[in-house]
Amino acid sequence: MFIDEWFDKDYYKQLPLGYRIQANFVFGQFFFTHAYYAHENLELWRPVIDPDEPTKTIASNFRIVAAGRDAFKRTIPLHVPKLETNEEFIVVRAKRRPVLLMQPEAALMAVDNRGYRGKVQRRRCLVAQVFGLADVRTQQPEFSPSFVERVRKMEFPQLLFLPQKAGLLEVDSVLRLDELQSVFTPHLEPTQFALGDAVSSVLMEQWRFFIAGTGPSEYTEIRELILKS
Repeated sequence: MFIDEWFDKDYYKQLPLGYRIQANFVFGQFFFTHAYYAHENLELWRPVIDPDEPTKTIASNFRIVAAGRDAFKRTIPLHVPKLETNEEFIVVRAKRRPVLLMQPEAALMAVDNRGYRGKVQRRRCLVAQVFGLADVRTQQPEFSPSFVERVRKMEFPQLLFLPQKAGLLEVDSVLRLDELQSVFTPHLEPTQFALGDAVSSVLMEQWRFFIAGTGPSEYTEIRELILKS
């Protein structure tokens, strides 16, 4: 028995009209957005200052350098493009991929911050990235069958198996709770799909179990039954 067999046809649901409206965004809804790869080796996109530019605060050319001891300790700020002395442009890769909404944008109502620099309302939400288990073009598996089977058996609290779904996921995929990202809400491209109600409830409990070890719950009970099957 696997988790996708346990929930079968109720794994996903189609949302009603209005799913594109931000006020209707819900936990468990799928979106597309550009997601960045967490980098292991910090690289900086450093400005190359034109010696003929008198202020030394305007740059149009840049080069990639490995982060050194002077990282985030610039002596002169840039005005164009804007960059403070304690800031850097870092080099990261990003890819458009499906994500699942974990925490919708939480508005801070009736907060008056006039006269101060801090930005109170940041328009952010929290999403979990979805990664394909096979190459979309060739359908060639990218992970061993034994690993995929263990994911389907709910062995890993940070992973949730997502079966292929026409119009949403072109191949079987995995949701990673250890790959959550903060996203600017307007960058989300909503889909009309979400996890089914029962799966969504289990994922919420799985998330709590992963970050705090809470239980017993429906998640831990189903996981124990599937692992023993």
